[in-house]
Amino acid sequence: MMDRKSRTSRLATLDETNEEVNLWKQICNALSKLENIQKDTGIIVSNINEIHKRVNLEEGIPASINQKLTEYYRGGIDLSNSEARIIHDIIEKVSVLIALRDASEYNHVIDQKRKKRKLDQDEMMMKKAKTNILAPGTSVAAKQPQQKDKDEVWILAIVISYHADKNKYQIEDVDQDEFGQKQRYMLQPRNVIAIPNINEAREHPELSVGQDVLALYPSTTCFYKARIVEPPSKNKDAPGNYKVQFEDDNNEFQYVMPGHVLELPKPKQ
Repeated sequence: MMDRKSRTSRLATLDETNEEVNLWKQICNALSKLENIQKDTGIIVSNINEIHKRVNLEEGIPASINQKLTEYYRGGIDLSNSEARIIHDIIEKVSVLIALRDASEYNHVIDQKRKKRKLDQDEMMMKKAKTNILAPGTSVAAKQPQQKDKDEVWILAIVISYHADKNKYQIEDVDQDEFGQKQRYMLQPRNVIAIPNINEAREHPELSVGQDVLALYPSTTCFYKARIVEPPSKNKDAPGNYKVQFEDDNNEFQYVMPGHVLELPKPKQ
């Protein structure tokens, strides 16, 4: 039986796998730096104003005070330049974060270099789709090779390549093992299920109540058998998500986004 302990052993490290979280951390760090710079700038401005209050400009500024003012002004200019660079960086990162939020939870960071790469990948995926071959980079649910005395496990993975001579995909587990390595497997197509993106999932007809499915257990990188309780259109508790019950989960309800609820593969003939 697949108990909760076995599920939580593959908790996803969201800070590493979720680009939105990483971007948000970078933005928060930049905002912290910006706050420190603005505090330092405020101190310099206060010092300059204090000197101007003490000095009689009609009598001239003593050389020592003039040197101090010059240092303050130069420091202020440097801080202003740093502030401008950080603000520009924050604006760029916020723009990327907005684009990611509008696209998919598992999209790559959108910058100028990767935009071109993404277009190239999309074009390649369209060509591959004509022959029903999944393109490299496709997110999939992959059935791990059966290990002795262990239950069947489907994991969240990425397609690395397709080997036509063997009719097998090489896939890579998104999770790291105890040695910090990501395992790769050679699997037959029937053991690899493509995960639709958000738009594709929305366009796909809703699965029926009571239907048995494979679903990604919340906060993990493993898919398990589950039964649909409510489809996204009728789920009032978590609108837009499937309400499901996983096998051997104490009859608890869980909520899973449409792209992570997949039809069970057909039994091997």
